[in-house]
Amino acid sequence: RLANTYKDVMFLEVPVTDQNASLHQGLGVPSIPFGHIYNNYGLVEELKISKKYFGVFEKVLHSYVSGVCELPDGESEAPYVRPTSVSKDE
Repeated sequence: RLANTYKDVMFLEVPVTDQNASLHQGLGVPSIPFGHIYNNYGLVEELKISKKYFGVFEKVLHSYVSGVCELPDGESEAPYVRPTSVSKDE
């Protein structure tokens, strides 16, 4: 879905297999599905992308692509509220 919207963004899917489990561990992936956002400076975001978190991931990705993020009046940090409770099913 996002790949159709953001044609200039490279999306990679890395399936979890016995052969690459150490890759996921080395990248510090705490749960699946999980997303990394990189820019010219390297890794800039690590986010869960399960159904519960997908909207937040999409907003964060858009902010990097557009170079702009919305801040509520008077706020200067953390423009996107991320859910804090995590269930084992995610």
